[in-house]
Amino acid sequence: GRHAGLLGVEPARPRRALLSDTWLRVLVVGLGCAWLCTSLWLAWSLRRDPAGAASLRRSHEMTELSNEVLILRRQLASMVSDADEAAASGAGGTEPPPPPTDALGHADPAADTASRHPEFRLAMIVPWLGAELPRWFDLFVASCAGSAYLVDWLIFHEDAPIDVAAAPANVRYISLGPHGMGAHFGVQLARLTGEPNQTHTLVRLLQHAFATWPYAIVEYKPTYGDVFRDYLDGYTHWSYTDLDLVAGDLTAFVSRAELVELDILTFTFGDAVTHGRLYLRGQFAMHRLSAATSRLWLACEFLSASGGSGGGAGGGGGSGGLLHELRIKHARATRAQQRGEAFRPHFNSAEGCYSRVVATSPTLRVKYANRMIADFTSAPQVYVLLSGGGRRAAVRMCAGSEGDGTAGGLVGSPMRPTASSSAPASQRAACDPFAPPPPPPRASLLGNQRPVGALIPLVTHTNCSEWVEPRYRVCADVSGAWASELGADGAANGWNFFYLAGRWYRQRFTASHPAGLIEGALFHFQVWKRAYKRQGPQLAPIPPPGESAAFVLTKEGYRPLALRPAGGSSTGAGTGAYEYDEALASIDARLKAIERDGDHQPG
Repeated sequence: GRHAGLLGVEPARPRRALLSDTWLRVLVVGLGCAWLCTSLWLAWSLRRDPAGAASLRRSHEMTELSNEVLILRRQLASMVSDADEAAASGAGGTEPPPPPTDALGHADPAADTASRHPEFRLAMIVPWLGAELPRWFDLFVASCAGSAYLVDWLIFHEDAPIDVAAAPANVRYISLGPHGMGAHFGVQLARLTGEPNQTHTLVRLLQHAFATWPYAIVEYKPTYGDVFRDYLDGYTHWSYTDLDLVAGDLTAFVSRAELVELDILTFTFGDAVTHGRLYLRGQFAMHRLSAATSRLWLACEFLSASGGSGGGAGGGGGSGGLLHELRIKHARATRAQQRGEAFRPHFNSAEGCYSRVVATSPTLRVKYANRMIADFTSAPQVYVLLSGGGRRAAVRMCAGSEGDGTAGGLVGSPMRPTASSSAPASQRAACDPFAPPPPPPRASLLGNQRPVGALIPLVTHTNCSEWVEPRYRVCADVSGAWASELGADGAANGWNFFYLAGRWYRQRFTASHPAGLIEGALFHFQVWKRAYKRQGPQLAPIPPPGESAAFVLTKEGYRPLALRPAGGSSTGAGTGAYEYDEALASIDARLKAIERDGDHQPG
């Protein structure tokens, strides 16, 4: 036995080893029988209990999805870490991306390091009526911080439940106390219309109107610059605005030339070209704080002195003035209440009479600039980048992703088919929501648009804006071929309109947008807010002031996007972060679907 191995003969195995092999075989056979019996019993049980089978299947699916989430989060963390290392080491010796240039492509001497513009200041005025703030209010306020270099928001209210500590530095809350809005407007309008003896009556009627129909405040938008004049010391310009919007960096969309040379600047969303609508938008109508723009609204009969005709440029036969208008509404509301009927009076908006007054005042210099995004013509997803942590603010959407085919008119967007856009999708610029936003603000305020060519005379008519009374309509004749021509940069509807010295003009422009994106100064969600009011849980929480964040807005609500490192390139980690965020959102939706299915299972 000692030399059996050398001779090629198997040595005899000890008796103890043979016993061990026997027990091992018995153990394996026993475990196999147990597994087989368990499987047969489980299959028999599940056949008798379908609910148990569905529960087991859901549990298995949720476990797999949880594993996918874990893998994705690890990959995302690794990508962000790699991006940080690349930024710290110069990306392995590769050339760094070129520094961003200003919006017009001109070199600016130096970035302004001050927190405020040294010469101009714009006040965006918002009176709010109501005990509760809209569900999206936190997002609106957070977006205001992106324009702090040039713009303040003045929000007047009647002791609304506002968290003042959570507001950016350029958002001012002014409480007028209970019923204070009606009192303030009544006192100021009595003075401005030259009827101080009617102060008590105006206060009483306005307090009733604002308490009964809070929406009535929109009638008085044109008066804000005069009614709130005591709060505008230190400002060079003012604008009325709304809360159903989010702001990008307005500093990048207003030029110094416009601040100096224009009396009024309003932002459109492309419908001035597609539909010929020339009216002052309720979201942005910047007025120079001057005698030229003061009290223009007195030419509207429903805002004029009692017994006045409002017969200025926008007049059309007097209705008896502001006091008469309020008394009629109050009387009709009282009669309806006595009869147990609902009553909602007609309200005049700034899109009607006041726009006509402005458009027929030959001493004014007015510009209608195509720089806003609105949900009724936008892409199905709009991205909002909040400023903070060295990141600039932006409001943007993907070029060419409009949902109804009408978004080609937005802010000079290259969204209609052109020779260049007919290239294969792989050769087009990718839509990266995190592409570098506008550069830091500069005192020169270059803006994001450059005029192309001379001013061209424009023919107007009154056949547009059907919701406006015919006598107030001002419309551009866009029936010519020029309205559908593409600019040299491939942009559709790249036209702005002017009213100068009593004459109308159009002028083409080119706009600066990151590749694959369309940016706007503001995003107005007039339609989507209806869902936002109903679907509060769909609205994501907003971080504290000073913390950067990104959100994607849709008609269902808005949710956060995973941020890339500030200053990252438009490819690589940042795009991956966006893609992985979308993957996580898809998995989350699948998990919710599994949970919903479970709620409907028997047992």
